Amino acid sequence: MINKSNDRNISESGGIYLRVELSGAIIYVGVYFLIISSGIVGNSLVLISFIRFKEVRKVNNYYIFGLAIADFFTCLISVPVAICNRLIISDLTCHAGTRPLFFLPAYTLSSVSIFLLFAITIDRYIAISRPLRYSHIMTRKKTKRIVLGVWLFGMSFGTLPGLNFGSDPYQWVCELDMYESGVITSYTIATAMAFSVGLAFIFSMYGRIVYIAYVQKTTVTNTRSSVSKRSRDQMRMRTTITCVLISAIFGICWLPQSFKNIFETYLARDIKSLLAIQTMCEMLAYSNSSINPILYGWRNIHFRRAYMKILRSWFGNDKKTTNMTSQETETKSIGLSAISLKVSSD
Repeated sequence: MINKSNDRNISESGGIYLRVELSGAIIYVGVYFLIISSGIVGNSLVLISFIRFKEVRKVNNYYIFGLAIADFFTCLISVPVAICNRLIISDLTCHAGTRPLFFLPAYTLSSVSIFLLFAITIDRYIAISRPLRYSHIMTRKKTKRIVLGVWLFGMSFGTLPGLNFGSDPYQWVCELDMYESGVITSYTIATAMAFSVGLAFIFSMYGRIVYIAYVQKTTVTNTRSSVSKRSRDQMRMRTTITCVLISAIFGICWLPQSFKNIFETYLARDIKSLLAIQTMCEMLAYSNSSINPILYGWRNIHFRRAYMKILRSWFGNDKKTTNMTSQETETKSIGLSAISLKVSSD
């Protein structure tokens, strides 16, 4: 399935070629099409739900909104551009000065996502450890500023691989022994280390959160507490578990991608094995953007209800559902009236 053309000869001819045979390219694009389409539709549902429905627009869901924006543009921009960079061999995609630019959206949006996960972790820690003061500490206005600040910082950090200090912009890089500029190499190493340390920090924080929640639950069990307070505590804990799942799935999907260069160095023996390693790591990473909307709907009833309302409106069933709901309500009203009349007569 790998194209037999020599990369060095292609660089001299200045043409445009596929890295793999046409059948392989069709399969490659087909799998990615499923990831892209499901990610765009799923994250569109999340964004529309947040904008349209007030019950979804809670303070802690602003972080989910920020993540959904990153996931949406990952599927819309990062993945298609990365596909072109992997499949096409040309002067534009194989020179050191331009090749990193094709991966720049992915670098930027993944950086935003990981920093948002940090912000979510800290938010959950405050919510569980200081439940009475949480609404005063994490106001809606402050949360908006945090999300905006994280986006700006993540985008700044993610643009570093696009810089080529001291490197030859015309260096041909589409060979097995891949050339990388000092900035990209340093960024890759720093990202892999920071990603591992960051995930360790996030899960240690969640371990602490679970411990605090357990202590609070024991205290509540041994003392008289209102039903509403217990319900609020359970809701906060459910939200926290959802955040743990989001972080865990993100780690599973992106950890191989962080160490991709190490895998390429020690496992890639030819062009075929190199492309296989790159494809597996990148597909797993990009699929995270399609998984998150499913997770939100599964764990959050407000998102789930919003999804259903939006899908009904998209497929023209909203009016039908409204009529059915009205009929059911009318039937229930008639039934209740009959029961009350019977009780009165008795």
